[in-house]
Amino acid sequence: MGLSIGMGQDGILLYWARWDGEKLVHWDLNETQDRILADVHPGHGGVLTIEHYGSDLRLHALDGDPLALAEPGSHDEDQDQEPSFWDYGCGFVDAGTVIAATGDDEEDPHQAGHWLLDAHTLRTRGRVRYPDGPVAGYIRPLGDGTWLTFDSRLDTLNRWGAAPL
Repeated sequence: MGLSIGMGQDGILLYWARWDGEKLVHWDLNETQDRILADVHPGHGGVLTIEHYGSDLRLHALDGDPLALAEPGSHDEDQDQEPSFWDYGCGFVDAGTVIAATGDDEEDPHQAGHWLLDAHTLRTRGRVRYPDGPVAGYIRPLGDGTWLTFDSRLDTLNRWGAAPL
């Protein structure tokens, strides 16, 4: 079980525990008190966290050891400016794929976007291209190969899946 406790501007506490059949084994993952538990997937042996201010995504082993790191940066040649932070919307699309959102900046909406990442290395696979153009804002991965977005213009919840490569 993972537990993330938000303390507002003062940070986040993050704990991980499991029952080993006889006793509770737990880990304190609070090296900086600024990691948010983003997602887990039953088919993946890792835990996805995001830094409180969006400076990085990390994949951790179940004991808390970091396995992979993704920082926001230049992901797309067509993009004029580099996104400056990851948004809180991220998680496992399936056991092999993570989806993450870059910051939704009202002054520069081109910085916002959704990105597919390898779930084991957090290397960028590519930016999600939606049929009607970029979609900004929160995403909710469902773990079954799909994710949800909300279109505020049409008041519609949309379910998406990646096209096979």
